[in-house]
This record gives sequence, C-alpha cells and structure tokens, in this order.
Amino acid sequence: MRRWDKPPRRRHQMVMFEPTLDETLAPDHPVRLVDQVLAAQDWSAWEARYKPGPGRPAIHPRVMASILLYGLSKGVRSSRKLEEACGTRLDFIWLAEGRVPDHSTLCEFRTKHAPQLKALLVEVCRVAMYVGLAALNELVLDGTRVRANSSRHATATAEEIEARLAALRGEIDRWFAEAAATDDAETDLFGERATPYRLPRELADLERRAQRLEEALAAAKAEAARQAEAAAKRRSKAKSNSESGDGGHAGEGAEKAEPPAPRVPVADPASKVLPDKDGGCAPNYTPMVTVEGKGGFIVDADVLGDADEGSAAVPTVDATTETYGEAPERVVADGAYGSGENLTAFDARGIAAYIPPPRRYDTADNPARRPDPREAVPAEAWDRLPRNPRTKRLDRSAFLYEAESDTYWCPLGRPLRFAGEHAKHGRPYRRYRAAASCRDCPLKAACTTSQDGRRTVYRDHHERAREAAAARLHTAEGRAIYRRRAPAAETPFAHIKTQMHLRQFLLRGLAGVRAEWLWACVAYNLAKLVRELSRLSGDAAEALAG
Repeated sequence: MRRWDKPPRRRHQMVMFEPTLDETLAPDHPVRLVDQVLAAQDWSAWEARYKPGPGRPAIHPRVMASILLYGLSKGVRSSRKLEEACGTRLDFIWLAEGRVPDHSTLCEFRTKHAPQLKALLVEVCRVAMYVGLAALNELVLDGTRVRANSSRHATATAEEIEARLAALRGEIDRWFAEAAATDDAETDLFGERATPYRLPRELADLERRAQRLEEALAAAKAEAARQAEAAAKRRSKAKSNSESGDGGHAGEGAEKAEPPAPRVPVADPASKVLPDKDGGCAPNYTPMVTVEGKGGFIVDADVLGDADEGSAAVPTVDATTETYGEAPERVVADGAYGSGENLTAFDARGIAAYIPPPRRYDTADNPARRPDPREAVPAEAWDRLPRNPRTKRLDRSAFLYEAESDTYWCPLGRPLRFAGEHAKHGRPYRRYRAAASCRDCPLKAACTTSQDGRRTVYRDHHERAREAAAARLHTAEGRAIYRRRAPAAETPFAHIKTQMHLRQFLLRGLAGVRAEWLWACVAYNLAKLVRELSRLSGDAAEALAG
C-alpha cells in the first residue's frame, strides 16, 4: 500500500498525445461564457482602426478586449500583471489562446478605443435585455468620487503657478542661450525649421512641464472665476432675503467669508480638489452611472471633472433614450439631481421623477398638509411645522399652494395672494404676500421679520414640478421606489471599487479617465451577465432534471 500520492504527470514525462489547450480548462469555467458573449459581438469598428502593414500581425481586438475585461472582473488592473497572467494562469492562457501581449501593448489598447467601448457597453446591455434580465422602464442615476492620479499635496494656486511658470520660462531661455553659444554648428535647430522633436531632451522636458503648468494655470483661473460668481450670487441672495423677510429662503444666501484662493492639481489639472471619501480633500473625478432598475445593469457611464452631477442628469437620460430607442417611465436619483430645471425637463418629457427637491425641510408628518388649507393647523401641532434649520423660521413647505385660486395658505388658514412678478437672484419669480398684516398672528415670530409684518413667499416656474416630485415621494409607492435607489446605484460602485480595486485612476486627463471608467463599467456588466446566464442555465438544467 502506497503511503504518498504520486503525481498524475511528472514534469519531464513525455506523452504521445499532448492534451489540447481546451482540455486544460474545466468545462464549466466562467471564462468560457465570457469568451462566448464577446465572440458574438460585432468587432468591425474595432478592426477598422487597424491598418495592415509590415511587421508582426496585430492581435485581434476581441482578444485584447477580452483580456482587459476579464482581468478587471478578476481584480487585475495593471497591464504588467495582465501580461504576467497571460503567461502563467490557465484561464488567461485559454482566453488569449497562448498569446502573451506586452504590457505596453495592453496599455496602449486600453486608451485608444473609447468610442468602440461605449458601443460594446450598449451591446452587452442589449443582450441582457434580450434574455429578459434588464429593462429600461426605470433608470437610476448616481455619481461617486474616485481619486485622480495626482498627489493631494501637489496643488497650487494661480499665483503660485504663475511664479513657477516664470521661473521655468527663465530656465528655458537659459537653455536656449547656452545651446546657441555652444552649438553654432546646428543653427537650424533654433531657426525657422526647428521642431519639438529636435530639441535636446532636457529642453523638451522643460517644455512639457511648461505646458502642464499652463493647463493648471487655466484651470486655476477658471475655478477662481467660478468662486467669484458664486460669492456674488450669495451676496445678492442675502440682500434680497433681508429686504423681503421671506423665512422660507432667508439665510440660505447669507453672507459668508470669502473662500481662499482655489488650488488645482498640477499633475492632472482636469481633476478637481474635492472632499475625499476617506476624509480630507484630494484631487478627484466624479464618475457617474445610469443603471436600469430591473437587473442593475449599467446602461450609460461618464466621468465629470467637477462635482456637479445634477447638470448631467437630463443629457444622460436623453442620450440613453436616443441610444436604446426607448424612453424610461421614471427616473430615480438623490437630491443632488433635484434642481427645478431637471424636474421640469423630466415632466416635459413625460418621465416621472422620483427625486427629492432641494431646499426642502418637509417631513412625513408635516401637519401643514391638510385636506382643507383654509382650516388652521391645531396649536398642539405647531411645533411639528417644518422650519428652516438656518433661520429657525417656518419653511415654505409649511404653506400650501392652491392652484385653482393661485393662492398660498399659511398654517393658520390665512391667504397669501399673488402680488406680481419679481426678479429675485437674477431669475423671474411670482411673488405672494399675506393679504393682511400678520402682527396679530401667534406664529409671527416663527414666520417673518418683515417690517410691515406680512410674510412673502416666492414661486418660480419650476415649483409645480417640485411639488409634483414631493407628492410622488410622499406616497407609499413612491417611498418603495425610492428605497430601491441606493441598492441599484451603489452596488456597481461598491463592486468596481472593492472587486476591481478602482479607487484611484491610473490615467490622467478627462479623456483617459473616461476610457478607464468605461472599461470598468463594461467589465461589471459582462461579469454580471455571465453570472446571470450561468444561473439561468443551472435553473433550466434543474427543471429538466426534475
């Protein structure tokens, strides 16, 4: 009886019939389904970017894309580690059919196929829809933060960048002077026929540094202009609110201390210094996903250089509708997307928006929401009336609007009548004033500080859409729909960050990080599709066996 197990095949054992590459991989290995899904796609647009010529033939783009996408699904992002996997791991060897592409080839391929990659994202989603795993009746929008490939300490203000740029230009001038004095034999180097490719290496590096500083300086000036415009709007709001005594808005535009000069990342000026998810501030990008509500597949993806997610909401939904030829019935997102412009735009498109409107301090038990607005709220419920946390006065949601009479009704059942159009904060508003003085009102101290004792409420042309969105969210169905938002939107982010280890971009510049984010989103969809197809196949096999 043997004590120790013998190897089934010794390293130097010769065999008459060597096993095929396909036989080395288990028949039910998931990589087989990955290859099957990708092989069914149309790669003609990818192939068109290759031009035949002398030298070694190129590896087909399907193979290269398969390596990158499968690697991401397994948490392998580095092109050097992918090169190593293609030579050592059986699943990668099988997928690449023995090819071992160089890491530089993988890296170059990853950055130059963004348009085709977006089409691949769509095609994978269409496969999921065809088999009934996805549907476009509900779209969920969300964004996250991902660190840029730039140090949080390597930031500078416009003044600091200008000083660095002046010093660098001086160094470049010194190089030109030394070259002219010591290299008279190559006078054409700095003449009319000079090109960047003929500059000395040190001088070319200085020119690249100067170009990067110029980009950072432009970004710093643009951010300074944006902050100055925001400060001017705050001052305008503070002045307008102090004059009107509108407790529903007062204090929101209060005067604030001027912020310090903005700092921009020098290494990657396209990113923006934003609060970091791990605490503190760092150069970040804002990746976004649009997820369909049935299966959780990403139907669209993008990356923003700033944190203004709301500005991309309507263009994203329009682009999704155009791409798939089907408009959603509803859109679900958090309060960052709830601007009046967005809500009005979705209403105009016939899309129900389940998005909390901004600047709302309403509560589910708000006693101001009563069947007859002419009836006063009971005194024992006054302490539950919504208040603006900054001003401590009654919020506008304590006043009910009646469309039939075009009137607001205060918590005591007193009317606020239309008092004309009014330009506030640079935008047109409808102004509503209390029909009579509120001096005898027991809630006056908690309502208004206006000199004539009359509360004012402003209503813009987006208010109807805000009220409709708030009403939808206050229904049982609306609350159930909105509860699905977080799982649908956050699951892709959690998977991409934890399983694919994409917490910081490898590439720089908006075009580079957009391509990198697209690769991650396609890999997420592909891995999800493979899991679901495997599950469906298993269920079908069990049903047949039963």
